[in-house]
Amino acid sequence: MIRILTCGNLSEAYLIKGNLNNEGIDCFLTNQYFTNLMPLYNDMLGAGIQIFVREEDVVKARELQKDKIEPNNLELHCQYCGSVDIGLGLGKNKWQKILNIILAVFMAFPMGNLKPKFYCKVCKEEIR
Repeated sequence: MIRILTCGNLSEAYLIKGNLNNEGIDCFLTNQYFTNLMPLYNDMLGAGIQIFVREEDVVKARELQKDKIEPNNLELHCQYCGSVDIGLGLGKNKWQKILNIILAVFMAFPMGNLKPKFYCKVCKEEIR
């Protein structure tokens, strides 16, 4: 079995599993209970719901989930100014998130889910 994808929430993982099952690809999920019980650890050190498929189905499964596995291949545009100069960072509340990171290091417990966000480098707005 080979891991093809890690999801941040259970509903997304079940949607992907359903899509793969509809195409005849058997798969299973791991870490779904831990992810639901401890959501603050999502996206940290590989935590999240992992989707595994058989070795012979890896190529087909990755092709079906290409937009989730390789999101950089998608063309993003700013909905405010139309620019394609898009970056990936902490978002608008950058200083608050940096403070959360510092507190998390000292307390040895995550203070919030710090997922990176896409933002426009021209108008500085977050891409939704």
